[in-house]
Amino acid sequence: MDEPRTTARERADVQDDDGLLAFWQAAQGHLGFGRLGVVVGEQSDDVVVPPAWTFGVTAEEADAEVEAVLAGRKTATSGPRAAFADLPEVGDVGIVLDGAHRPRALVRVTAVDVVPGSLVSTGHAGAELGVAPSEDALERWRALNAGVSGEVADEVVVERFEVVYPTDGPAPAVD
Repeated sequence: MDEPRTTARERADVQDDDGLLAFWQAAQGHLGFGRLGVVVGEQSDDVVVPPAWTFGVTAEEADAEVEAVLAGRKTATSGPRAAFADLPEVGDVGIVLDGAHRPRALVRVTAVDVVPGSLVSTGHAGAELGVAPSEDALERWRALNAGVSGEVADEVVVERFEVVYPTDGPAPAVD
C-alpha cells in the first residue's frame, strides 16, 4: 500500500545525531523530567531519544507540515492499522523533524483510536490537514490517504497530539 502523502511518519535514522540529542535534552524539562529523570537504555548513561520523524514525503511537505504543527493548526495524524507493529499510546512522545531532518517540535499523544477508514470524522480530517472541519476536508483527507486500490484502509489509527516543546522560547529550568 502506498504511504499517505500528508500523514507519513518517515522515521529518521538520527539516534546518533548531536542536534537531536541536544533538542531532547532541552525538551525534557517540558515533560517534567529533571536531570535524573531521563529515559535510559540498557546502561544508565545511554540516553534513548524518542522516535523522530517527518510528516510528508518531500522536504517541502515536511517543512510545511512542521510549521502547521508549530502554529497549532495540525494536531492530528493517522495511518493504516497495518502499518503499525505497536499502537501508539496516550502519553507517547516523539520529535517532529523538518525537511532537513532538524528537530523542531516535541509532541505528546493525547488520544488514539482505531476506526474503520470509512468512519474517519470531519473533525479528525480538519485537525490532520490543519484546516477547519468540513466535508471538503474529509474528502481531501480521503484522497490523500487512498492506497494503491484507491480506497482508504479498512482500519485507520487516528491520533491526536499536542506540542510540548517548540524550538522557540525558553525551556523551564532543570534541577
